[in-house]
Amino acid sequence: MNFSKKAEYALRAVVAMSRSTPGTVFSIHSLSTDEHIPLKFLEQILLILRKGGVLHSKRGAGGGYHLARPPTRITIGEVLELVDGPLELLPGGRSVSQGLNSVFTELRVNMSEWLSRITIAEVLQRDQAKGAVSFEI
Repeated sequence: MNFSKKAEYALRAVVAMSRSTPGTVFSIHSLSTDEHIPLKFLEQILLILRKGGVLHSKRGAGGGYHLARPPTRITIGEVLELVDGPLELLPGGRSVSQGLNSVFTELRVNMSEWLSRITIAEVLQRDQAKGAVSFEI
């Protein structure tokens, strides 16, 4: 199962914004450059996230985007659903057995619930935990 490139970029942008002091305003250009996300693609993504209530925008000089809520109140599931829509594991239109459909429905529900519990703050904590230990000599 793969998420779209748009979903990956959205998560990368939100995580990058979450690393800074609350209220920090990010220009589209700096986010694009720092996260290696194509500018036009990022503009579309940030607009979706703003309309979905994850980001706020500020116009004018020094304008850009900032998080609408703390990273503890933004989940991976929310970002993924805003960008890609509801999680689907089986392509529509395929005829599958009732048992297989039941298994994949249960998997989708469990994955959706799990993704809706994992916050961006937890992603940051995991990044810090991985960076804290080094086994290089």
